[in-house]
Amino acid sequence: MANKVPSSLLNLPVELVLRILDKLDEFTILCSVRNVCTQLNAITDKYHRYQTLTTLNLHNNEIGDKGVQHLADALRNNTTLTSLNLHNNNIGDIGARHIADALRNNTTLTSLHLSSNKIGALGAQVLADTLRNNTTLTSLHLSYNQIGALGAQLLADALQKNTTLTSLYLSSNKIGHTGAQLLADSLRNNKTLTTLDLTDNRITAFGAQHLAGALHINTTLTSLYLSSNEIEDKGAQHMAIALKNNKTLTTLDLSWNQVGTLGTKHLADALRNNTTLTSLILSSNEIGDIGAQHIAVALRNNKTLTTLGLSWNQIKAVGAQHLTDALQHNTTLTSLNLSSNELEALGVQHVADALRINTTLTSLNLESNEIGALGAQHLADALRTNTTLITLNLKGTGIGAIGVQHLADALRTNTTLTALNLESTGIGVVGIQHLADALRTNKTLTTLDISYNRIRDVAAKYLADALQANTTLKTLNFRGNEIGDEFQHRLQQMMESSKGQDK
Repeated sequence: MANKVPSSLLNLPVELVLRILDKLDEFTILCSVRNVCTQLNAITDKYHRYQTLTTLNLHNNEIGDKGVQHLADALRNNTTLTSLNLHNNNIGDIGARHIADALRNNTTLTSLHLSSNKIGALGAQVLADTLRNNTTLTSLHLSYNQIGALGAQLLADALQKNTTLTSLYLSSNKIGHTGAQLLADSLRNNKTLTTLDLTDNRITAFGAQHLAGALHINTTLTSLYLSSNEIEDKGAQHMAIALKNNKTLTTLDLSWNQVGTLGTKHLADALRNNTTLTSLILSSNEIGDIGAQHIAVALRNNKTLTTLGLSWNQIKAVGAQHLTDALQHNTTLTSLNLSSNELEALGVQHVADALRINTTLTSLNLESNEIGALGAQHLADALRTNTTLITLNLKGTGIGAIGVQHLADALRTNTTLTALNLESTGIGVVGIQHLADALRTNKTLTTLDISYNRIRDVAAKYLADALQANTTLKTLNFRGNEIGDEFQHRLQQMMESSKGQDK
């Protein structure tokens, strides 16, 4: 970076310098204009874009270690920036050192994203050294780097002394069960960390055991993400034991872990006693109908869980019946994800039966279940009386034009649904016509997704004509169709006009 500035620039009137600044991006102002000379600093100090620069997003810019060095030099004395995103910038250990050195002086940055770079154990070491004394950083993203178990150890040691970091993201760093153990040890003493993401780190059941042990003692961690870690049923058992006593954890993600029916039973048993967990994600764990039954039994008595993720679990109609029977008694669950299972029309019929009685569920995801037109009819019948569901995802469910007709008829009288996803459902021109007719009278739907349905101009015209009478739809997604430029522009204008009415 230059140490001198051309005298011709300094001789320019301040107003002209400000005009030049207007043409520069934030990165250039921060790194190439600041700290060049006292006079330019005085001008930029009063420049509105610099004064209000609190967030800088430089993701996917390949700035490398050299670019980070310039940025770090600027950060040393900067007093406005609070969030810096350097995701995917080819930053290595040297670049991490530059950032760490800057953080020793910087007193305003609270969020730092360094994910998807090339930071190894050495980079983790310099960042960890900084964390020991830094008192402002609250969120650190290091996912998709190469810190390994050694890097995890260095960060864990820093967490023993750091009193400000609340969120640490370390997914896909190959820390293994050893790294998980070291981080777990730090959680026994750390009193500030509330979110820990260890997704895809091969921690196995051994790592899960150490983390579960820490949860018996830790009183601050509220969110733990352990997806794709091969913990299997034994690891799930360790976590379940912890859940029976832990009073602070509210979010637990164990998806893609081969938990199986046995592991699910352990977790379900824990839910009967746990009074704090509000979100449990068990996607892609091969729990099947038996696992769904275990969860259902727990839901009958559990009074705290609000979000349950069970996608990709080979759940069929029998499992759906168990879950929906529980929903007729449960009064707290608000979000249920059953996408990519094997429910078919019969399974959705059970879900629809529950919707007629349940008064708490607000979000239902049935994506990629081949429910067909008959399944759509069951849901439509339920929507006529249900007064709580606001989001329904039917993407890739094969409901076709007939299924959409049933839903459209329900939308004429339903007064609560605000978001409907019909992407890739094969609804065609006829289906769009039914939807368009419903939109003329519906007053609650605000978001509609009809992407990838081979819709052409004829169908688009039906929609455009209907939207002239509709004042509530604010977002219409129609990507991946065969709509010409004229009608695309017309639909976009109508959405912009509709949003403008709210301002």
